[in-house]
Amino acid sequence: MKVLVLGIGKMGYGILKDLVAQPHVSEIVAGDFNVEAAKKIVEKVGSDKIVEVRRVDVTDRAGTVKLMKEGFDVVASALPRPVCDAAAAAAIEAGIGYTDVAASFQTIFNLDEAAKKAGVVIVPHIGLDIGIDRVLCGVGARKLDKPERFHVWCGGFPQKGTPGYNNPLKYKISWYWPFAVRTNIGVAKVLKDGKMVEIPKLSDPEQIWFPEPIGWVEAFTTGNLLDVVEHLGLEGVKDAWSKTLRWPGHCEIWRKLRELHLLDEEPIDVKGVKVSPIDFFIALGEKTLQYEPGEGDAVCQRVEVSGIKDGKPAAYIYEFMDFYDPVEDITAMARTTGFPCSIVAQMIARGEFKEPGVIHPVKIGYDEKLADRFLSELAKRNIKITEHFKTTLN
Repeated sequence: MKVLVLGIGKMGYGILKDLVAQPHVSEIVAGDFNVEAAKKIVEKVGSDKIVEVRRVDVTDRAGTVKLMKEGFDVVASALPRPVCDAAAAAAIEAGIGYTDVAASFQTIFNLDEAAKKAGVVIVPHIGLDIGIDRVLCGVGARKLDKPERFHVWCGGFPQKGTPGYNNPLKYKISWYWPFAVRTNIGVAKVLKDGKMVEIPKLSDPEQIWFPEPIGWVEAFTTGNLLDVVEHLGLEGVKDAWSKTLRWPGHCEIWRKLRELHLLDEEPIDVKGVKVSPIDFFIALGEKTLQYEPGEGDAVCQRVEVSGIKDGKPAAYIYEFMDFYDPVEDITAMARTTGFPCSIVAQMIARGEFKEPGVIHPVKIGYDEKLADRFLSELAKRNIKITEHFKTTLN
């Protein structure tokens, strides 16, 4: 199997680490706009399966299509969201399957008809959250007679006792930092008790418990799961929301940052230069909040799908935790984001998706065969998800 990996950063590293470990993957090309930075990451991966680093600018459609036509079986992308559609469109033109960790569901499905005509499978945003969570929503919905509520809790943060855990934010950067910052700004529009409501972010903290070494974490509403409802074609759903998990105290800390106007978008004058406070804050974090070599991060996720089964209220609850791997030197965030993308890329290359088009990750969970393959592959990588069924909702 020959794979083209695009976007060689934190999550691209995770995709590469997984691919090089698979015996059936014989050749990998790493593509990125910044060749020198990509070469450093490829050296860290350390595998002769990565034959070269190529400069790729996906806004150059012709050049990207030409590269994709060089005998690849599939494309796995960790490119940033603004260019995911361009990469997917190039893959369709090249007649090659594609998957990524960041595409916007608002726009990527505009490519569905073109993908079907080309006979190409596109699976967008199959990472952690969004990604594994949507697959599990699909599994739970499939097992219920009438799904009524979809709830997701997910987060990544420094492990206890690390420098990141002990800094004032109790946080360090394990994924795309600008998105992590903006998670704390604005409102979340969610389906709750059958109505669409707006919940100001950081306004509804609650404590959630996971087994040690995590323990108590803080959850706050940040997004909706209406894409799950839409792509499964469900009616009568009462709840569809997701919450971000951080260490306790997160909401209070970030409310203070907002009150200090450090997250404002409007530029201010600094010695004759117009600077947006949030741009300054993001740039400062990029410099000061990077994980130190060997410093451990953690990820945890819980998905609850509830409704009716056999005439009774019932719920399926899925949960897992993951941690930095010091042997392979890979973060939990890179494992749980990059590995799912790699797994699905390999599933595409093996022809396991029987219908072409742009396929929402929830459809993987709703298809028993695809779900079993996906979850078993995660388990092989020591990402083991527990399932708990209950017939009464307490």
